[in-house]
Amino acid sequence: MVIGIAGLGRMGAAIGARLLEVGHQLVIWNRTAAKVKALADAGATVAASPSELASGVEAVITILIDAAAIDEVYGGPKGLLAGDVKGKLFIDMSTVRPATALALAVKVRAKGAAFAECPVGGSVGPARQGKLLGVMGAEAADAERAKPILAELCRRLDHAFYHLDGKRSRARGEDLGARRSGTSRDYSAAAKTGSIPSRIRSSAMLWLHTPRLRKKSQSHFQAPL
Repeated sequence: MVIGIAGLGRMGAAIGARLLEVGHQLVIWNRTAAKVKALADAGATVAASPSELASGVEAVITILIDAAAIDEVYGGPKGLLAGDVKGKLFIDMSTVRPATALALAVKVRAKGAAFAECPVGGSVGPARQGKLLGVMGAEAADAERAKPILAELCRRLDHAFYHLDGKRSRARGEDLGARRSGTSRDYSAAAKTGSIPSRIRSSAMLWLHTPRLRKKSQSHFQAPL
């Protein structure tokens, strides 16, 4: 598959390297041009703009720092949504407030594209090895499209939320309950050691999804509001 990545910080670069390693073709873009060199040397194609990136791939992964960056990269004059993206898949792995992710989902789907949000737990090492912990929010059909890509990046992937009419509702079912138990243990263990990365501390999705983590980790971080 031809996959694009916009946002090549440490995690974005590690995820890009992982995708190349497992056999995908990669197109990359970053606001700071110097950060594309390592992946370009490894075989990735460099796009001149987000819109150019989106036009040449089947799926786009974004890992951006905040809501302002998301607005610029997706909605700018040469943004990801500037051209015809009907039928493409967008996966946002940025850690942002739920309202930001939901607003982005509406904008992406208005263009006829599929969307999944999937903030992750883990550092550069697990990202490079495909062993992140992912919590996905997406409509059912979009989730099915995103899962094969995310499964190559995550050792545990939980479809925790659906997006319906601009709102987020929890996924239901015995399978989710079983997976939630394991996910909660992973994050609770991290909370006990105080080693939860900042991208998890700010994730409302993970906070809402793991009630035992909320109870056990109050001394380590505050709930995002």
